Amino acid sequence: MGIETRRMLAAALGLGGPVAWGVAAGYPALGALAAIGALAVSGVSMSGGRAVVRGGCALVAAAGAGLVGAVAGGHGWITAVTVVLVAAVAAVAGGMSRPMAEHTTRFIVFMVITTGLAQDAAPVAAAVLLAEGAIWGLLVTALVTTLGARTRRPAQEENAPTSRALLKRWWRTLGTVRGWQYPIRLTTCLAAAEVIGVVWPQPNASWIAVTVVIVVRRRLDGALRRAIERAAGTAAGVLAGSAVLLWVPPSWLFVLLVSGLAAVRPVLKDRQYTLYATVMTPLVLLLMEGGGRVAPATIGYRLADTATGCVLALGIGYLPWTVRRERSVRAIVD
Repeated sequence: MGIETRRMLAAALGLGGPVAWGVAAGYPALGALAAIGALAVSGVSMSGGRAVVRGGCALVAAAGAGLVGAVAGGHGWITAVTVVLVAAVAAVAGGMSRPMAEHTTRFIVFMVITTGLAQDAAPVAAAVLLAEGAIWGLLVTALVTTLGARTRRPAQEENAPTSRALLKRWWRTLGTVRGWQYPIRLTTCLAAAEVIGVVWPQPNASWIAVTVVIVVRRRLDGALRRAIERAAGTAAGVLAGSAVLLWVPPSWLFVLLVSGLAAVRPVLKDRQYTLYATVMTPLVLLLMEGGGRVAPATIGYRLADTATGCVLALGIGYLPWTVRRERSVRAIVD
């Protein structure tokens, strides 16, 4: 079994399993919430000498996102301020190292998702469900991706810098503009998204912030092009997901849709980011709605929210920064 096939199988079983359990138990929304936890740890490598550490950190990020999102969700301005402040702290901490950046980004994305998804759930229960889904996803990944594969320890892990060295380097970056660039970009976009979400009356405006955290990423190398691709894919994904949600799919088809979308995600992420975003967005929509019917008015709001989030992400999170960077490069060259 090839590597890609194992990754696809792990993703399909990781997300499809909790959804199938929820449908069989008569609680599809709970199964979808657990699947969100599995989605939060998808892509985490469970091979090599530090697999347990990576898996544990991803699990903590998923459960923490569920807890904070459920506690903060549904409280208007309190939610808005909490999301922005927590995201700012996590974004700054993510500058410590690449693994920390991955885990904090995961935390921010799924915290924002659960502010809308689990706002009516008990915070501890939401965190437990996300943690259970994450554990299931990690176990499936560990079992499937290691079938017939040789375990190799990456060279980066052998020569990884010490925690003290990472802290020193991180502290030095906080004295530069670069060290604060991503936190500023993300939090300004999130702040604008949360303000709009509060003052714009609609059933659930969290999708504006969800769009922002999906589109805005840490790196600026080729950022504008990738951001436009991600925004286009997100918009296309909302249209596709909305078409499905207008018609309530049978329970078995809901499970198959989630499993199928989850399966193609890993391949598309490495090959075509626009298509990846097109698949990722309806997957998140399906899980957030638990396979239930959505009113046409809600779909209209969702489309408007997506457009608003993309405009904020591109207009505040990328364009000013890429223009400034190009000017700096030209000044150095001249």
